[in-house]
Amino acid sequence: MTNDLVITKPASRASAPLFDWGIDGLVIWLEELDGFGSLMAYINEALAQIAFAIELQTGWDHRTDGHTYHPLYGYRLLLRDATGLWYAIRMDEAGRFADFVPLEEFDYDTAYDKVLWLP
Repeated sequence: MTNDLVITKPASRASAPLFDWGIDGLVIWLEELDGFGSLMAYINEALAQIAFAIELQTGWDHRTDGHTYHPLYGYRLLLRDATGLWYAIRMDEAGRFADFVPLEEFDYDTAYDKVLWLP
């Protein structure tokens, strides 16, 4: 038996999944609100929305300014799925989604501590 995480996209979806997010300077957390378990399938869209919001708050655009990093660069990312479990989200250097790391936690504080120590 493997521990591979299987993510399936819903057959048809009229809009992106509903989610809430927040940031404390070190960690960005995302929480699925619609209960369908589909935020993981649409993670690229969700991360793009968050990156755009950070750019609006900071006033700079990483796409046009070659001396800036991607808005998500340096943050640790946590995702809480519809079942209440927390996952770490790994990103590559360009700010693109790389993979999920199941933290096997329901408690935010424990998941927060774990994501800070992931390589």
